Amino acid sequence: MNDYFNLILVIYIVAAFFSLIFSKKHQLTNLIANILSATASLSLLILTALHLIVSTSSVELLRITTSVPNISLVLKIDNLSAFFLLCLAILSMSVSIFSIGYMKHYFYRINIGLFNCLYNIFILSMILVITSSNLISFLVCWEIMSLISYALVVYEHDQPENSKAGLIYIIMTHLGTAFLIIAFMLIYVNTGSMEIASAGQLLSPYLKNILFFLFLIGFGVKAGIIPLHVWLPYAHPAALSNISALMSGIMIKTAIYGLIRFILVVLGASTVWWGVVILVLGAISAVLGIAYALIENNYKRLLAYSSIENIGIILIGLGLSFIAFANQQMTIASISLLASLFHLFNHTLFKGALFLGAGAIHYATHTKNLEDLGGLMKRMPYTGLLLLFASLAISALPPFNGFLSEWLTFQSLFQILTASNQGLKILALLIVAALAMAGAMAAACFIKFIGIAFLGLPRSESAQNCREVPIPMLAGIGLLALPCLLFGLFPQIILRLIDRITQEYFAVSISSGLKGISLITNNPLIINESGISLLSATIIGIIFFIVFYTIIRFIGRNTKERIFETWDCGFGGLNSRMQYTATGFSKPLRIVFRFLYRPKRLLWYNKEGPSPYYHSDLNYVVTTEPVFEKYFYHPLAHSLKRWARKSRFYIQTGSVHIYLLYIFLALIALLIYNWVCLTIC
Repeated sequence: MNDYFNLILVIYIVAAFFSLIFSKKHQLTNLIANILSATASLSLLILTALHLIVSTSSVELLRITTSVPNISLVLKIDNLSAFFLLCLAILSMSVSIFSIGYMKHYFYRINIGLFNCLYNIFILSMILVITSSNLISFLVCWEIMSLISYALVVYEHDQPENSKAGLIYIIMTHLGTAFLIIAFMLIYVNTGSMEIASAGQLLSPYLKNILFFLFLIGFGVKAGIIPLHVWLPYAHPAALSNISALMSGIMIKTAIYGLIRFILVVLGASTVWWGVVILVLGAISAVLGIAYALIENNYKRLLAYSSIENIGIILIGLGLSFIAFANQQMTIASISLLASLFHLFNHTLFKGALFLGAGAIHYATHTKNLEDLGGLMKRMPYTGLLLLFASLAISALPPFNGFLSEWLTFQSLFQILTASNQGLKILALLIVAALAMAGAMAAACFIKFIGIAFLGLPRSESAQNCREVPIPMLAGIGLLALPCLLFGLFPQIILRLIDRITQEYFAVSISSGLKGISLITNNPLIINESGISLLSATIIGIIFFIVFYTIIRFIGRNTKERIFETWDCGFGGLNSRMQYTATGFSKPLRIVFRFLYRPKRLLWYNKEGPSPYYHSDLNYVVTTEPVFEKYFYHPLAHSLKRWARKSRFYIQTGSVHIYLLYIFLALIALLIYNWVCLTIC
């Protein structure tokens, strides 16, 4: 396994260097680099799947030691890291195939060689983050991943909005990294070890509480948890769509990996309120994330906000697992973590497909505005069908995989209702309502996305003249969209792999409850031993459809068809201005939640008509207020600037004596801090 893994790393490195060497030969560079990347990803997929099926222990893959104590690069793979690498491998393989066709859109516009080099290093950095077993190597790889993703976000740096997105992203990601550095320093000071496996030893409960908040903020920024999410709606739309798919599909999941690895495995998740905090933040992120997605007209920003919603759903399962684990309810903890990781896997599939589909739409129409689309289903039928599959999956509609992972999350909440105290029961009821509301809004959001973009008449010349994208792009989308149906009908394929993780941490196997084609968990904590089989339900539905269709055709066999034009309200012909717009579709929600959106309406006349009451041309624009930015981040930034201006007079005095005094005071403060840590911790 070691040699096989090293070969995979070498292939990614070769792809990166090949891209740089032949950077002027755009077509050759793009083709070879993406083929190598797809090959390495396929190999990684096979390796991780075999590990989850066969291996039962952690395996050391690579060890590079240095002369500096406690600093080394040690890569290990266990069931948890194998699962996240599996998600990364599936997504990166599909994105690489997609990029063979997609990057033709950027030939001679950007440096394709440098882009593909960064692309392969980005994938490599995520592999190293997930497999690092040393705190220093984890932090270094985490920072490399952040810097490379920043470079990819601002790659089209000639566009002002991309520079702004990159600035917000780099500030927020380094804010998160700062909290991780503090956490790792505290661990090293109190344990004397940089190894992640032994990091939780000799830590007091008081220090664990501090570390919990440090990890929550440090990883929460990368995950996009509200209110730490402000970078995400800017960065994802700014990046090229293949990078957006990687960032949303797997990069933000490295933060979920960090939360599980450090809070559950290292800190032990022994406190109930830790799970409660994560549960509440997950519910808030789920509801607000999809609420903001529903009013977006830029379809890439819509998908970015939707990622916040799905991170919230993942956190709900994770928080429930931590609560149950702290209460020694191992079966509930196991099922909750199973639901969380299953939804994480599903989100990798359908969100990756949706972002790649967004790239296909932009490739064909050159616009990101839903208001300029329409009628794409006739012009891009295969893209439309695949995006419909992914939209049904993310809307949690059967028989797709998103329905099952959310169903498992609801099951976990119902179990908390039957096996917890009154406070947790009330909280679980509120979370059930929030999750149901988020699910309904998600369905409305993607009805808007598919309906406005693919149905009706074209609203612009670019939509009118577009055509289907190249086959490699369709193949990349299909490799992610079609498994959404496969894992909805046969969920036990992936659930048995996830069960290896839950069994390791909670000593409870859920696989025994997966009977045949049904997902049934035989446990008294589950209400009425509820079970579901989407395959059986789908087969029954198809049979009923055939029977009823046959009956209807038989009854109406003697009727005559009459074809008429669609009613046009007497205007003498349909046109695109008679259709619902993306803004009009979301207007009822803006009215209901105006306290959150704070909408503003602008109306001006471009051309007067025959009377003051009838104008020939007018513009109507609706904007919403970025609440978190306006009322939290902007005041905070202004306060920091004001403090910096005032303190500059005292800090930058130009006097060497004052600077020596500052150094002396800093040393005294560090000595006091060290004494406090040794005394308390």
